[in-house]
Amino acid sequence: MTDAKGKSKIEVAQGRLSSLVSSITGASSQQFPHFDALPKVEGQPQGCIWGLFDKTDGKRDEIGTLNLLTSDVVRQASKEISTGEHIQLDWSLDNVQFPGFGRKEFDQKVVDLAPLGFKALDDEIYINTQSGSQWDSLKHFAHQPSGMYYNGLSHEEATKSITNGIHNWCERGGIVGRGILVDWLRWYEHKHGNPPSPVSRHEIPATELEETLRYQGVTPRQGDIMLVRSGYVRWHNFASPEERKKGTQENSVAIGVQNNEASVRWLYDHHFAAVGGDTVAFEAWPPPLETGWCLHEWLLVQWGTPIGEMWDLEKLSVACEKNNRWTFFLTSAPLHVKGGVGSPPGAIAIF
Repeated sequence: MTDAKGKSKIEVAQGRLSSLVSSITGASSQQFPHFDALPKVEGQPQGCIWGLFDKTDGKRDEIGTLNLLTSDVVRQASKEISTGEHIQLDWSLDNVQFPGFGRKEFDQKVVDLAPLGFKALDDEIYINTQSGSQWDSLKHFAHQPSGMYYNGLSHEEATKSITNGIHNWCERGGIVGRGILVDWLRWYEHKHGNPPSPVSRHEIPATELEETLRYQGVTPRQGDIMLVRSGYVRWHNFASPEERKKGTQENSVAIGVQNNEASVRWLYDHHFAAVGGDTVAFEAWPPPLETGWCLHEWLLVQWGTPIGEMWDLEKLSVACEKNNRWTFFLTSAPLHVKGGVGSPPGAIAIF
């Protein structure tokens, strides 16, 4: 038997049960098909979720897995606040000192308003939104074989429209939810000693992310915002200018999550609202585009999952260790730019 919308009684009951569980646990109630059972999307690999979050009025979704950050999820996440300690996760805008990929470095000009009769100052700044702590929007990196961005946006259309821009995140109230720190670097040093160089193409496998979570005693929930600490920011903080230039501007190689099928399926099965880390690209860079397992293509394009890069997780790591907890309330207020491709995160972790 079905209701007026064509749902069976079992499906209706499952939906109600899922909503109840969400209100109790804080996990998003959105239901996802198994990876291999997702409907095929022409021109895209198996595992694409385009259309899943589209509105009933036919409007195409532009925020992807941020839809998982429902009011119930945010209310439950707010219960992470107990001590009131708060830590901003943005690196200073002058970092990275030597941006790669030909990107211009940060510049600030202080403007003296004395000629106008005021003892006052303005300032003007230039930033490339990909040259420091950042969010990648859903129009930053396309599925390279098809040239398509999240939910069917073509590269040609992306260059002349605001579709999939970061303003969509701002207009829904920013990014707010439960953050979890996967302090892989601390786990690795505890188990193995000296870690790999952050300016090498060391791949962090999903099995080690899972082991780090167990080591910390953290169980991820659907709709969490997962941050991975790999050691890149720590390396940059203590490197000399010569080492920084060699490691960032002259050598486009960086540590990150392994780009393979196991990582893709692990990420899909956890259904994070967003992911991020302290390294250049979240995934090991450069990615093996020819294999089809570039995580930028999967996260940004196939699922609409924002990627945070080069976040300063050093103070957060210390606080998590001190408090013996790796979950916290997380807020992020990106720059409200129509059609924005990237933005400093304006992210704060609150304990």
